[in-house]
Amino acid sequence: MVLFTLIRKDLLEQWRTKKILILSIIFLFVTISSPILAKITPELLKSVSVPGMTLKLPTPTYFDALDQFVKGTSQIALLVLVFVVAGAVSDEKNRKTLEILLTKPISRTLFILSKFKAYFISITAIFAASSLIFYLYTVSTFASFNFLNFAIMAGNVLLYILMIAAVTILASTVVKNSIAAGGIGFVVIILFGTIFSLIEPIKKYSPNTIFSNYKDLVVHGWNNDLFWPLIVIISVIIISIVVSILVFKGQEIER
Repeated sequence: MVLFTLIRKDLLEQWRTKKILILSIIFLFVTISSPILAKITPELLKSVSVPGMTLKLPTPTYFDALDQFVKGTSQIALLVLVFVVAGAVSDEKNRKTLEILLTKPISRTLFILSKFKAYFISITAIFAASSLIFYLYTVSTFASFNFLNFAIMAGNVLLYILMIAAVTILASTVVKNSIAAGGIGFVVIILFGTIFSLIEPIKKYSPNTIFSNYKDLVVHGWNNDLFWPLIVIISVIIISIVVSILVFKGQEIER
């Protein structure tokens, strides 16, 4: 009951601080712009071609829309999400509200769990709605493709997003301000999105495999190559939650 009350409080706070609105806008922008860009990009390229030069461009398909959707999600949307989530715990510290909150029958463990669960709920709801809108819009613009396979792909992407959010919340627990937490979240995006994939011995475990295999997922469904990347993602989420709880339990709350 206490955890439910804390989650409700955190969701209301996200709403009042416009965090839910910001995330909704950015994900909807990626959702709606992806099919549009896929459709008009060939025409735009033709319009800026050099006189006397004929460009032969392939007819855009739903794969082009998927390209835009995945790139937009893994780049623009993730960056915005990091800086939205960065103040999850650090903002509470700076507002000096933690001392009052923790004098009530609320454990530090429940406080941290409520932060993770509240952000996971809002992010999941926003991304699920955006993915459904993208699918319907893309199907109406191009051609129909397997919804179940797309749902599997979107689910994997969602887990990656939640992993980045989890590490950012951990950073927000450890550091004292949201700017530093956001910076750590940005570094994590680079680490998992680029560097991890460049180290050959651990390449097959890279969470970024989800973004490189999305087309195969949509066409053929589940791919066993994603098993270990998903294990890594889930492990990072669990570790982030556990470490956040342990760190927060050992912190002194400033008055």
